[in-house]
Amino acid sequence: MNSYDEGKEVCKMNPWKKKCLTLAVICSLAGTSQVYAAEKSRAADSAAVSTESLSTEGGHDLGETTVTATRITEPVNKVPANVTVITAKDLEKRHVFSLREALEREAGIYVSPTADVKDGLTLRGFGSTNILVMYNGQQLNNSFDGGVNWDSIPLDNIERVEIVRGAGSSLYGGHAVAGVINIITKDQEKAGIHGQADVSYGSNNTWKRGVQVSGREGSLSFRLGYEKRTSDGWAGYFVTPRISSGNKAGTVKGDLHQAANGRYIVGSRGAKDKKSENTFLDLKYAFDNDRSLGYTYMHNSYRYSYHDPFTYITKLDGTPTFDGTVRLSNKRYIHVTPADYLGYNGEREQDIHKLRYEDAKNGFKMGVGYSDTYKDGYSSTGSATSIDWTGAGGRTEYPNKNYNVDIQKTWQIKNNTLLAGAAWMKDKMRYHSYNLTHWKDWGSTVGNPTMQSGGTIISTAFFLQDEIALDPRWRLQLGMRYDKFDKKDGYSYVGNVRKSYDERRFSAWSPKVALSYELQKDMLVFASFGKSFNPPSIYKLYRRAGDKMSSVQANPMLTPETSTTYELGIKQKVDKKTSYSVTLFRVATKDKISLATVDGVRAYYNMNSSMAKGVELEVKHRLNRDWRTYLNYTFESGELTSGGTTERNWDIPKHMLSFGVDYTRGNFNGVLDAQYVGARQSVDSISGEYGSEDSFFLTNLYLNYKFDENLKLQFAVRNLFNRHFYASEAASERTYTLGASYSF
Repeated sequence: MNSYDEGKEVCKMNPWKKKCLTLAVICSLAGTSQVYAAEKSRAADSAAVSTESLSTEGGHDLGETTVTATRITEPVNKVPANVTVITAKDLEKRHVFSLREALEREAGIYVSPTADVKDGLTLRGFGSTNILVMYNGQQLNNSFDGGVNWDSIPLDNIERVEIVRGAGSSLYGGHAVAGVINIITKDQEKAGIHGQADVSYGSNNTWKRGVQVSGREGSLSFRLGYEKRTSDGWAGYFVTPRISSGNKAGTVKGDLHQAANGRYIVGSRGAKDKKSENTFLDLKYAFDNDRSLGYTYMHNSYRYSYHDPFTYITKLDGTPTFDGTVRLSNKRYIHVTPADYLGYNGEREQDIHKLRYEDAKNGFKMGVGYSDTYKDGYSSTGSATSIDWTGAGGRTEYPNKNYNVDIQKTWQIKNNTLLAGAAWMKDKMRYHSYNLTHWKDWGSTVGNPTMQSGGTIISTAFFLQDEIALDPRWRLQLGMRYDKFDKKDGYSYVGNVRKSYDERRFSAWSPKVALSYELQKDMLVFASFGKSFNPPSIYKLYRRAGDKMSSVQANPMLTPETSTTYELGIKQKVDKKTSYSVTLFRVATKDKISLATVDGVRAYYNMNSSMAKGVELEVKHRLNRDWRTYLNYTFESGELTSGGTTERNWDIPKHMLSFGVDYTRGNFNGVLDAQYVGARQSVDSISGEYGSEDSFFLTNLYLNYKFDENLKLQFAVRNLFNRHFYASEAASERTYTLGASYSF
């Protein structure tokens, strides 16, 4: 692949050589050490979780869970926020294909059943750009648009996932407007060498295969693994070409369905094929019981493409065709070519490194991270001549790099738990577009880039938090963070014409206040106020999509969105069998960034304001030794204001409900759960057709059997009653999965 300016030699390196070189360095590090002694708890650099027993979610036992949602370790029932923990057992029981599937049943989270891996997930009405996602403290939000590639996260290495809802910018900076999702990997606690192999197969030729080896001896431990996921997908993206006016004669025919937007469906790109590969390594050295040094490495690659397109248009003799003109009524017509039916081919390849030092006795943590997304983009057809995938096209790429450092220190001074820290981060992105002689062959580049752009953002931050025990029942949290952003080296090319953008600096203060009161043992009432910000992504600042006024232009004058969040909640562990929580929230956002056309220029602008409010209810109950159940319900509503006009935000589902039962007896476990999501479209929209955002009610069944300590068998049915609905595109029908896991 062609590379961007400052990484040509690295990007030209054979990908397999690069992987081998990286692993060789890692193995040499491991060979100089001995394997570490087991730690009492695991704390990630941010929002980490250590469990004394499993969470109460679904089929888990009720018990105490300690979290560091406020960067200090404390019991979950003491945290003044709505916090959810998903454990490795959750992921295993539900046979999830990606982490997106594991998040879809949690309160306040909506996951589109059809969206691609970097889209379709919202928390309290905010998308991935406003949700900070971390892997052992390393940010996964990409520099390009703030999205997260969920298929790039290795499932087999996840110990737990913590979801911390609410304003988190006072501790974590940008993106943490709606909350924080932190993924924490597994520790190796058993001495010696151990391994595990997993395989599953399901509908749409969906495969998941993984193997991992772990060990511990003395003061050093390791965990090394590989995971591969593939799926042929299902046909969901239909082709709806533009309608033209004129007296052009028809050369083909078709009995075409007309959608509510007036366009006609002429066929489909076919099914979406997805392939992901993930390699991961965790090393940890324990100097003593309190001090440790850890290293995390993850390599991931992801590819997608469409296959088996089909058409509803035929020649006059009835033979299916992908080329021709269909005559409509009232002097209108549709002209289609094979290019209309050929979808995008996307590729992504990334390396992530994180080095962590922790001194639990002295309350000190430090992390240094580096992320290199050296391949990230897609190719598309421009003038395909036949449906056999031939023809010219183009390739667009946006590789990026991220460097970060995070330091914090905690002091216990009488009734005060004082936390202070600093963070530094540098994001660098390059955007390139090329012409291709063959749109599927990324190596068939023609000449120099047709478009180039890029830029750099440097963030420096300082944060301080004081948690005060006013008395045995009252606790007060006061937090403040200062961020300074420098936008540098911004430029764009169209052809050989370069345009440079002025450097600009802006800063933001993010305060947070939380007050909690323990009404009785294990019953907490809390209220909080926080101000958050979300700086514009490099994509919105520096991208220039072309020299046409209809193309998306760069806007380097964008400033951060600012949000104000209010929360009021109560949570209680009633007894050893039952717990519940209720949280009310309201988030108002100013200077919201939206894509619009102003004075004929299409770009992102600070032009809107928004408001989202709602209530989250969670109940968990153990009926008896064998049966457990859970229920969560979220009510949300939102408004968007633009140009003095306020309208409902139809992208937010008003009602979301998840409930389920978990049965365990001996070596058998079964989970039956259901999910309801309200419609995400206006009341006058047409339901049940392509382009609509239908409400849906889905039921899933998961069966697990453990033959012995080493062998497990799994079977799952998603969408048990085969519900048909649309979430913009057509959603999947009923699917089956059969899997096995063997430990050695």
